[in-house]
Amino acid sequence: MEKQKILIVDDSEMNRALLADILEEQYDVTEAENGVQAVEILAGNENDFWFVLLDIMMPGMDGFDVLNYINKHYWNDRVVVMMISSDDSPENINRAYSLGAFDYIGRPFDPMIVRKRIANTLFLYARQHDLERAVKEQFYEQQKNNDLMISILSHIVEFRNGESGMHIQHVKKITELLLKQLVQLTDRYSFSEADIALISVASALHDIGKISIPEEILNKPGKLTPEEFEVMKTHSDIGSKMLSDLPVEQFNSSLVKVAYEICRWHHERYDGGGYPDGLKGKEIPIAAQVVALADVYDALTSERCYKKAFSHKEALHMILNGKCGAFNPVLLQCLDEISDKLKRLYENTDWVLETETVPYRKDTTEDDGPPYGKDQDMSGRPGYMRLLYVDSLTGAYNHRYYKEYIQNITDIEAVVLMDIENLKQINDDFGQDAGDLVLQHTVQTLLPLIQRNDILIRYGGDEFLIVFKRMTKHTFGARMEEIRQSLDTLTVDGDPRLHIAVNIGGVYGTGKPEELFHIADSMLKRSKYTKKQVTICFLDESGDSADKI
Repeated sequence: MEKQKILIVDDSEMNRALLADILEEQYDVTEAENGVQAVEILAGNENDFWFVLLDIMMPGMDGFDVLNYINKHYWNDRVVVMMISSDDSPENINRAYSLGAFDYIGRPFDPMIVRKRIANTLFLYARQHDLERAVKEQFYEQQKNNDLMISILSHIVEFRNGESGMHIQHVKKITELLLKQLVQLTDRYSFSEADIALISVASALHDIGKISIPEEILNKPGKLTPEEFEVMKTHSDIGSKMLSDLPVEQFNSSLVKVAYEICRWHHERYDGGGYPDGLKGKEIPIAAQVVALADVYDALTSERCYKKAFSHKEALHMILNGKCGAFNPVLLQCLDEISDKLKRLYENTDWVLETETVPYRKDTTEDDGPPYGKDQDMSGRPGYMRLLYVDSLTGAYNHRYYKEYIQNITDIEAVVLMDIENLKQINDDFGQDAGDLVLQHTVQTLLPLIQRNDILIRYGGDEFLIVFKRMTKHTFGARMEEIRQSLDTLTVDGDPRLHIAVNIGGVYGTGKPEELFHIADSMLKRSKYTKKQVTICFLDESGDSADKI
């Protein structure tokens, strides 16, 4: 069985050697002699290390600096850190815990205690991680519903305002990018992923007050008169009042409170020259500052009834040189640093769909397109798409993804359903860990056998679904047999006792995904009953079964 990887970070070669000697029999140990090297190793091996033993006192980048770096880049979602030091002062211990260290162990080392503390920590972390994942799933499900309702309301405003219909989505995405960059740039703001998601959703309500502005002013093609501009400016006050007039229990929710700040103060300026209250500098809530910058950038780069769109380069130059009002210098630096991302996003007219409605692929950045392919190992990706639509054990898509996305696909050519016939026996004989390895090896074996646009889903405990979008009729049977043989010859970690036996049922032909799934399911049941292992059928053009293998 593959050993878990541990990174030991200590500037003392002797200390590293002592720990390596204690741990190398049970774990795969890697060493780093300073904080900079540790960060480089973690960055270059994103999904390899679950556990870090981190010394505090090191020259240059000390242990606390490494912890800060881990937090800024959200690696604490996947990495457990245990501090090691001969300095066990309360100040150091408290600071380590406050920065996210999971445990603290002092020198000199007792081998038995070190092994036990690490084993217990990994066990507790796994339990905590599962609990946090469940909580996040519930949070993001609620967030998704909030997002839908707010999006509908916001688009009503946009429709009346005569804007492109994409302004809300643009502002949300730019807000998200700015906040993520802000967290990396400075320790002043400690936004979690949930905080960033909340502010991004709330940003959609920034112009809700425009619903009360007369249409002849909203959609006037020319410059507004001073009197008309004064009317336009009231949308900030009106929008915030609409939210503050909600029932107390609704207004006290985090989402509405943030939306209120954004509605009221997204036209304030850092030098005090904005409206409606003339707030200055830090008096302006940071959420409103970020949305203000996102709003201005999108307004400049979008065509409106009263102006043509500026290019990305022109808009950036205007904002950074103070031609659009005064902004927080730190946020201007963030805007400059995400400039390339913004340019790519605005050059791609479908960027909102690509970044918000589908999960990530392992080999893409957050700006790339839909991940329908075989590159589905997303277990190391943070964010709600991974939590919602990816099976955490195998990295394949999950049942929820099938329900919410696959049922709406119209260009499916074949559907295959398979199960691991002896998984329960493996679990009973060798334990759950062995069964988990079987599931992981099954996915790793299947992925090279399907094409980029095909979709692999862990449908249930031991069942997998493959949706083929490009498959010729004459190769379908041969492909199924190739898959069966590849899995049939598979053993886990070279142990012949961990041998996988599969049943496969499939259907080739066009039809509604749910109908094809039911046919594939019936073929799978027939395969189990006849012990044939592979049972498939081909549909004629009317959708009836034409023949079976």
